[in-house]
Amino acid sequence: MSQLPTEQIEAAKNRTDKVQQDLEVASAELGLAHGALDRSLPASAKQGDVAWAIAQNKILERKVQRAAEELEEVTELLEQAQGAA
Repeated sequence: MSQLPTEQIEAAKNRTDKVQQDLEVASAELGLAHGALDRSLPASAKQGDVAWAIAQNKILERKVQRAAEELEEVTELLEQAQGAA
């Protein structure tokens, strides 16, 4: 397997850093939206599609957070590769 030039590794690291930051912000915003919906809607309104949407929001928040964590691991691997290059 050939090694990537240092410039390509740096570019990939910078892009993963940016995407990771965007995902972390999105996760926080999803959390805030979930909390607002959960607090603001009366129990009688949390049925059917609304209940589904609230549950989906929470699931998406977790998925986005996991993606951000995985990108953090990719960034660390890129940093290691950059140090070895």
